[in-house]
Amino acid sequence: MLVWQIILIQIATFTLIVLFLRWLLYSHISRALERLQKLNQQNMEKEKVLKEEFERARKQAETEIQQGRLEAENIKEQAKEEGEKARRSLLESSKEEAKRIVNEGVRDSQRKYNDLLLDMQDKAVYLAADIVKYIFTERIRKVLHEQVIDELIDDVDGLDKEKIRAQGDRAEIVCAFPLEEHQKQRLQQALSNKLERNIVLEEAIEPEIVGGLIIRLSGFVVIDGSIRNKFKRILPVMKDKARMGIEQAKKG
Repeated sequence: MLVWQIILIQIATFTLIVLFLRWLLYSHISRALERLQKLNQQNMEKEKVLKEEFERARKQAETEIQQGRLEAENIKEQAKEEGEKARRSLLESSKEEAKRIVNEGVRDSQRKYNDLLLDMQDKAVYLAADIVKYIFTERIRKVLHEQVIDELIDDVDGLDKEKIRAQGDRAEIVCAFPLEEHQKQRLQQALSNKLERNIVLEEAIEPEIVGGLIIRLSGFVVIDGSIRNKFKRILPVMKDKARMGIEQAKKG
């Protein structure tokens, strides 16, 4: 009886120990599983947060990249526009500079042409005067001189008094040949009448004027009736006629 009781007690004790160990093991396993589940849940939440952060960072990066591209395009367009403006400005400046240089060249050429033309006209006048002196004898030139003097005195007689203004009572007359006494008296009378005072003539001889005379009052040339001056005045007319003849020849 005692043996069976001991055996039963041992079996019961063993059963209790097994149950207790099982319960203890289950309890530890349950707590471990709960911790694992919590850790897994925390990891999933962290992973979700990380994914959200990653997605937000990706979207922000894409936005910044897009903005960078837009800014780069804007900068490129601005640089292109500024380059085009600079090119146009440089082109306009170059055109203006070229135009200025051309205009200066034209003005300089025109100035040189005018200077050359004046020089040629002066030389042509002296050449014409020399031609007259070499072609005509002194007697013929004196006859021409006297005729020009008579015409000039007639012109002085016909002048309006308002057109002659001078101080003093002396007049210098420059002649190619000495005046005849009657010519001198006529000229002195004509000038005195125009200036309304007695005028004294001072005569000077300059063969270079070819013929006629020059009247100076108060040191100023008032009337230039010399043949040399007539040559000078007729040169532009002859030049215009020559130009017209050339143009007509071209048209023909």
